[in-house]
Amino acid sequence: MKKEFFLLLLFACLSINAQDLTAYNKLYNKVYLETASKDFKKALYIADSLYKISETPTLQAKSLMLSATLYRDTKDFKKALSYAEKAETIIENTDDLNWQARISLFLAGQYRGVELYNQSKKYAQKTLEIGKMIKDTLIAHKIQGLILQEMAYYEMDQKKYKKSNQYIQQSQLHFNNIIKEKDFFTADNEQMLGSNYYHLKNIKAALFHYKKALNLVKDFPENEITGDIYNGLANVYLENNDLINAKKYLDLAQEVSDKAENLELKQEVYSTVEKYYIATKNIEKLKEIDQKKDTLENKITSKTRQFVDESYTNLDKKIVKAEQKSTRKNYLIVITGFLVILILVLYIRSKIQQKKNIEKFKQILRKSNEKPRFVDSAALKETEIPMEIENNEVPVLMTSETEEKLLVKLKKFEKSNLFNNKNISLPFLAGRFETNTKYLSYVINTHKKKDFNNYINELRINYIIEKLKNEPQYRNYKMASLADEVGFSSHSKFSKVFKKETSLSPSLFIKYIEEESLQEKV
Repeated sequence: MKKEFFLLLLFACLSINAQDLTAYNKLYNKVYLETASKDFKKALYIADSLYKISETPTLQAKSLMLSATLYRDTKDFKKALSYAEKAETIIENTDDLNWQARISLFLAGQYRGVELYNQSKKYAQKTLEIGKMIKDTLIAHKIQGLILQEMAYYEMDQKKYKKSNQYIQQSQLHFNNIIKEKDFFTADNEQMLGSNYYHLKNIKAALFHYKKALNLVKDFPENEITGDIYNGLANVYLENNDLINAKKYLDLAQEVSDKAENLELKQEVYSTVEKYYIATKNIEKLKEIDQKKDTLENKITSKTRQFVDESYTNLDKKIVKAEQKSTRKNYLIVITGFLVILILVLYIRSKIQQKKNIEKFKQILRKSNEKPRFVDSAALKETEIPMEIENNEVPVLMTSETEEKLLVKLKKFEKSNLFNNKNISLPFLAGRFETNTKYLSYVINTHKKKDFNNYINELRINYIIEKLKNEPQYRNYKMASLADEVGFSSHSKFSKVFKKETSLSPSLFIKYIEEESLQEKV
């Protein structure tokens, strides 16, 4: 490097730190001068140096895009995209919509160039959305025009030339609203229209648009668009069999192509040269150009294939990771959904059961206010009192008078609370009633609709319900005390019988009683 270049670089570092962008811009523009002189390494060195000395995200992104553009022109897709994506990451954390759009536009074009069209369309859409948010109308029109132009290129790649023309027309509506660079962008649109009409076999329209494009770039230094225009005109004249004009513009296209690093332009020019030598039947030159064309195409194909293969490999890895993540997420969703449904079902069941319990509780209270005070519930088989074998055959010798007497005694027995005696049994009660067990058993079975054990249990439970309802202190007793009160040897047996008689546990019944009492007070 020359001494003045290092001085310029040093001056740029000092100036940028002082927030003076003049030196930065000089160095930025020098990249293009070095590119024009085909000193790619020097241009890249300057671009990388710019990135290192840049202190703001915008300047960093701008410097990275310089490098990305240099690599793009040499068809190094991997590095071009790597630099551009790094710039995208930096600029996304800023409010610089202009550079966000420019970088996104660049990525759309690059992905289209390697035929990764889904990625290209994604960035094209992103650019359109960013462009709509840019408040500076001139910049907004420029961005919108460029992305519509990019979409036109996409349709050209798909050989949808009419649709491409529609995008070009939309693009031009935006370019008509800008002043600076209007002719340059319009020239690009005109050469695209020329190419589309050439492929649509409308040679007259193609020639018109190529000439219009050429007139627009006459005051600009020769560039890649100029090369495309020259090459397009050569193709049109070859189609018209005008070999003189075809040769004229083909030579001009080759001059631009030889100076440029753009491999795509070189490839297009080689194809046109091949057509020319076929038309002029110059076999020796045709062989020579075919060899150059094949070498170039292999170079481009190799770079493109390598990048695409790597991209798909990375994409496959991302897809596998995404699928694994998605599978885990789906499992989590299913499990969460199942738990939610289970909780919901349990909640609904609990609410239904609670409603049933409350209704049962109210039913118990209603029956407790009726006469007789005990509930004629279904027969129970398990009781505190040991089951005794009862002979339920109707006694032949028992008179109706005896039966009536026993019913009266049972009524007195129910009021006496003797049933709470732990030692109560059928023989014991028969002895007190001065009768035999068969008579007493028959009367209980016939008139109380249950056997002796269940009859005693019902009396006991009805007794304790009355106590709990009318005497609040009973609600504070332990289960063992309540069990002992009504003749059960343990609280577990008491709870079991209570639940069978009422369908509610003693504790739940007490809870409802307390709630009922509070409501009555309110």
